[in-house]
Amino acid sequence: MTIEGVIMLEREFHYYKAHESEFAERYKGKFIAIVGEQVVGAFDDEVNAYEELKKKYGLGNFLLQRCIPGTDNHVQRYHSRVAFR
Repeated sequence: MTIEGVIMLEREFHYYKAHESEFAERYKGKFIAIVGEQVVGAFDDEVNAYEELKKKYGLGNFLLQRCIPGTDNHVQRYHSRVAFR
C-alpha cells in the first residue's frame, strides 16, 4: 500500500468515527464499506464484502468496518502462518 493509500484510509476512518453512532444504529451488526466520505455498501458477511470490494475498488481503496452499537470495534487482528525473516 502506498502512502496515498494510508492517507486515504485515514480519511475514511475519520469519516466513520464522525458518524459512528449513526452508522452503528443504521447498520447494526453489518460491515459497511466506505470510499472517500461515502458509504458504498453494507454487507452481512465480511469475506464476501472484502472480495466484492477488492474487485470493484482495488486493495487499499476502501475501508471495511463492522458496525456494532456501544462497542469499541476499531481494531481487528488477523493471524496468518506467514513468517518474515
